[in-house]
Amino acid sequence: MSLSERSLTELQDISTPNYDRKNIRPGVLHIGVGNFHRGHQAVYFDDLLETDLRWGIVGISMRSGGTRDRMASQDHLYTVCEKNGNKSSYRIIGSILDVLVLAESRQEILKLGVSSDISCITLTVTENGYCHTNSGDLNWQHPEITHDLEHPDSPISAPGLLVALLDARKRADGGPINLISCDNLSGNGRVLRSVVSQLAEHLSPDLAQWIDKNVAFPSTMVDRIVPATTDDDIEDFSEQHFRDSALITTEEFTQWVVEDSLIGNAPPLSGVGVLLTPDVAAFETMKLRFLNATHSALAYLGLLCGYEFIHEALDDPSLKSFATALMSAEIAPITATPDEVDINQYQQSVLTRFSNAAVPYKTAQVATNGSLKLPQRIFPTIERHLQTGEIPRRLCVVVAGWLACIDDVNLAQQFSDPILPVPPLNTCEGRTDLLGHLANNERLTREVDRHLQAIKRDGIASVISG
Repeated sequence: MSLSERSLTELQDISTPNYDRKNIRPGVLHIGVGNFHRGHQAVYFDDLLETDLRWGIVGISMRSGGTRDRMASQDHLYTVCEKNGNKSSYRIIGSILDVLVLAESRQEILKLGVSSDISCITLTVTENGYCHTNSGDLNWQHPEITHDLEHPDSPISAPGLLVALLDARKRADGGPINLISCDNLSGNGRVLRSVVSQLAEHLSPDLAQWIDKNVAFPSTMVDRIVPATTDDDIEDFSEQHFRDSALITTEEFTQWVVEDSLIGNAPPLSGVGVLLTPDVAAFETMKLRFLNATHSALAYLGLLCGYEFIHEALDDPSLKSFATALMSAEIAPITATPDEVDINQYQQSVLTRFSNAAVPYKTAQVATNGSLKLPQRIFPTIERHLQTGEIPRRLCVVVAGWLACIDDVNLAQQFSDPILPVPPLNTCEGRTDLLGHLANNERLTREVDRHLQAIKRDGIASVISG
């Protein structure tokens, strides 16, 4: 049996939508209908639909029709499987009404974007999708941006598509709208506002003024481990239950923090567990510098140790000890965290979540795009140490581990990164392409180089335990 509207009545021991999908109206456009969106934001909107049918989602795929095809074949329904050890629970999500591919449905997307019923456009396009520089400005040399400047009527970048949508909405008097980034990007609302406003200003100053008055760009913090679904996951689930080609496997934990600056007819997110706060930065900083930084550390050091999955890396006593000390000794002492959070308990929860073998996360997947992630996750903490005159040994080991991975031809083939390929790497001194302005700190680069050479000479195990 395959999942579909017709098969819903035949399902047993599985939670199904508690609303009539035929009466749902789209209220949200979402750009980037990947696993994380379907395992996170779409679940919150599914909760909203139980009491308010105005918050259906229409997804937009920027490139491939693969997700569209898989979901369309099962009426856009899919299963979220939450796993914790040997315990599993299953829930059918019905909040996604359609998935449109940009190249095939550009006019339909623009038509939806001008509707006053659409009050939010959300995004999960990964850090690289914002086409921004390290300072948060629009990268005018980004290939997608240069394309969009030459072809403003057929943009292919996320900022370009958003500007086209907002321009159409302005012309149609569609009213105010919220653009909500849901990516692990520091100050994601600020960055999104910057790239959209700069591109709009270049194309039409009047549009830029309208955006300033009618568009909110709230910053957010999102947190849930949603690994890539494998063919084996789908086959195993099919043997036990039914066929679901869009299956999502995730953990029980989920968190969504949104800056309390939504405008217009915004969805009542606080009613379904979303925390609205005037200060997202403290939550964002906590997640980036504890959870995300430790995730990256385990990814690169785990790859160097030969581990395929994050939970395997944490099963290694030396890596677990390293990760524990990284948070408690080098991150916690210099990181401000929200008053309502027990930071010791939070650190333990990070290790517990990463140890959940029932939700396997590949080290190579976490290692992807390190040149974009580390400036958010690792470098700010290093900089704080440098301001106090300290050189943080473990954080330097993590940076050296990343450099060792991108410098190793075989390891670098396992993940993608816009910085690849790199020339042979003997020193990171002066390599601003790798470390930004930190590359000009001789004390830091000397320490990173020392660990990098030790990894190449003696192996990662001796460096971790040293």
